[in-house]
Amino acid sequence: ITCNLSVVHLSTNPSYAALSYVWGSPGDDQLLCQGKLLPITRNCYSAIWHLRKKLGSFFIWVDAVCIDQTNDKEKEQQMALMEKIYANAKNVYIWLG
Repeated sequence: ITCNLSVVHLSTNPSYAALSYVWGSPGDDQLLCQGKLLPITRNCYSAIWHLRKKLGSFFIWVDAVCIDQTNDKEKEQQMALMEKIYANAKNVYIWLG
């Protein structure tokens, strides 16, 4: 799966979906994001794969992709915004695996 990242401010009322999923176990799954391989859990990959197959190209917020999981400060800042991120999403997809 190939994706691109965009910095978008919530104050601009962007149209996007959000994904809520069970993290599950790590695997060898990766996204090609901005030309770089980004490791994600098997469950996250499966959710994105199925959504992409059904919807085609779309804008979606996924915590494992949109938050630098190696940066504790960024994770803390983004976690504080998650309620607003999910509340403002046009659709929220839930993936249980």
